[in-house]
Amino acid sequence: MLKISHISCRVSNLTDAADYIQKMGFTIEWGGEGKKSKNFFVWLGEGAFLEFFSINYYFLPLVIIMKCIYGNIASKKWWHWFTAKNEWCDFALEDDDERNTKIENNGKHIIVNIDSVKQRVLKMGIKVSKKTLNWKRKNCRGQYANYSYFIPENIKLPFIVSRYEPRQKQATVIHKNGAYKFAYIKIQVGKNEYMDMSKLTADDKNIILIKGNDTRILEIGIYGLKKDISVYNIILKAMEE
Repeated sequence: MLKISHISCRVSNLTDAADYIQKMGFTIEWGGEGKKSKNFFVWLGEGAFLEFFSINYYFLPLVIIMKCIYGNIASKKWWHWFTAKNEWCDFALEDDDERNTKIENNGKHIIVNIDSVKQRVLKMGIKVSKKTLNWKRKNCRGQYANYSYFIPENIKLPFIVSRYEPRQKQATVIHKNGAYKFAYIKIQVGKNEYMDMSKLTADDKNIILIKGNDTRILEIGIYGLKKDISVYNIILKAMEE
């Protein structure tokens, strides 16, 4: 079943964003080593997590490179991320059945194969990128984290991602502000996306869809927060289990 993996916020200045988030009582983990990092995470147990990332303007040529290597859909998605301005711009879904993920190691590269997940999405009648992106990043401990993802043709839909190999989530974490677990995400969905969004998110009761004029993230609920917090124009809602 497809469940929410993480929610992404694109920021202009990653260092300022890290200071801002930590002042609000969250513990962060950098996605890479030192100043090389282009993102950081807020882990919320083994459920969905928050990702904050930046894209420097000198990466603009990647739009063309992505198109040449991975096709139009991937380049359009990347452009969507690039043009976001201090906003929650996307979320990802992940299959929670590990039998649908295969780890392939040829001695040089590790591929997190999610082809069976892709075939299931295609059977829903949702068009996706022909190529699956098989990537890796070096985490803050200097270890490579491998992952794969593919992208629906309608870039306002969430992308579908594998788990990290090896796993990166912290199983248990309690932040200074009390936060410890993802509760829900509330999303306004435009009419052009509503049918396909409903299909993709049908198995996750923690994804709340509201019909609207456009598709955007409205609110995120987090268990343990002591009070509501406004972060980049959306509310992180304090929830109790």
